[in-house]
Amino acid sequence: MQQEVKSKISNPDRIIRIFMRMCEGGMYALIRTKANSKVGIRCNFNTVDPGRSPPQVFFSGVSEFGLSKLRVGEVVRFEVIGMPSKVIFQSKISGMGSGSICCDLPKSLVSIERRSAARSSTRRNLMAYMKLGIWNPAQNEAGAPPVFDHHHEIFNWIPVFDISIGGVCLRTHFPSVLSSLMAVDSDRNAQLILPMNEPLMIPSTFRWQRRIKNRFVEAGEERYQLDFRIGVEFNHLRDEQLMKIKQFIRQLSVADAI
Repeated sequence: MQQEVKSKISNPDRIIRIFMRMCEGGMYALIRTKANSKVGIRCNFNTVDPGRSPPQVFFSGVSEFGLSKLRVGEVVRFEVIGMPSKVIFQSKISGMGSGSICCDLPKSLVSIERRSAARSSTRRNLMAYMKLGIWNPAQNEAGAPPVFDHHHEIFNWIPVFDISIGGVCLRTHFPSVLSSLMAVDSDRNAQLILPMNEPLMIPSTFRWQRRIKNRFVEAGEERYQLDFRIGVEFNHLRDEQLMKIKQFIRQLSVADAI
């Protein structure tokens, strides 16, 4: 079970120093309003003006649609993206411009340190896959995906259901892969395929398997479909591989933002 440790930062000078570093790094954040906390509005840390009263923080890169959801004087919640720990704070919007907003310096920041790797779910328009070296099903093999000539190179790619820097959960409707896992518990030749990247060869260990029965209605009739899920742990990630996985997780974290 994932554990979290919260710490609060309330020293104004320290908050200003932290925000200045975020501005220098062009850090991203998601803005969430009380009216619609499920929708995130993307923005970038731009500058800090500690000389104003109260000190101001400026954010850029806000879409026109995102600006239409915000109001001057409104207190909103910010979630900083791309930091080792989750940083959140609340601030009042003091002004708005073209693609930008300014806010009062928050009175406090909350840092949430995750004791285990947080998982991010993939999206239909932002998918990842894993190709296992131990699984190469034959054409017409029972329980294996169908093979088409123009898709022969990818027919044994297994969709990634969620991902963290520690591993992935794979999801498939084809039980053939489970037969291959009965004889082994690891795969030295597993490949992780991320969008716009060459496959990453990552030795991996299989930690668990689950069968999930999904109910759905089709043409007015109740039907069921089996999902097979496999927990995979990465072994010996190289620095460049870790960087690419973190970049993909960052893409997923803002995939639904406006």
